[in-house]
Amino acid sequence: MPLSKNAKLLSILLILVLASLACGSGSSVQVNQPESGASAPEQAQAQQVEPTAAPLGTTRSNPAPAGSEIVTDNMAFKVIGTVRPATDIVMSGNMFNKEPEAGQEYIFIEVQVTCQKTGDEQCSFYTSNFSVLGETGIKIDGTFFLAGVNGLLESTDFYGGATISGHLPFIVNQGDNGLLLVYDPFLGNAFYLAVE
Repeated sequence: MPLSKNAKLLSILLILVLASLACGSGSSVQVNQPESGASAPEQAQAQQVEPTAAPLGTTRSNPAPAGSEIVTDNMAFKVIGTVRPATDIVMSGNMFNKEPEAGQEYIFIEVQVTCQKTGDEQCSFYTSNFSVLGETGIKIDGTFFLAGVNGLLESTDFYGGATISGHLPFIVNQGDNGLLLVYDPFLGNAFYLAVE
């Protein structure tokens, strides 16, 4: 009978592991909004949303405001600037870089990411987890294979307390305003952050 007890124990452990994977990494999305001149009661009133609304920053309809710091998956993310249009920068880097179609342009979204683990633990950053979402409602993946362009953020592992920063390049429609930076990892928590 010891074999059947071990089999039962293994089955229970497997169910628990699968349940935890289905629920994500267990961390949540925390939004630290930029400070404004509004008083505490005014800020509280501005933050009131319907009780059924999704938490701030977790959906397209309720994105974190520009300038917010998003904390999830043991990393703190913040957009610290944009370069738009950035088409001339990309095309002067290398004539073989992908050229935007008519009515489109490059935008660089400068992102700062801090690993919030201990100094002996690593965070893993992947540029492929990012896309932008504009007024059209269509997600746009980044254009990360650009030659001759300095300052681009690259996928990397980095230790607790370290901060990385650089540009994430995207091709968007000219005049497409209200862009949202979307972080959507394979395992973990997605967030939506207003770019401008």
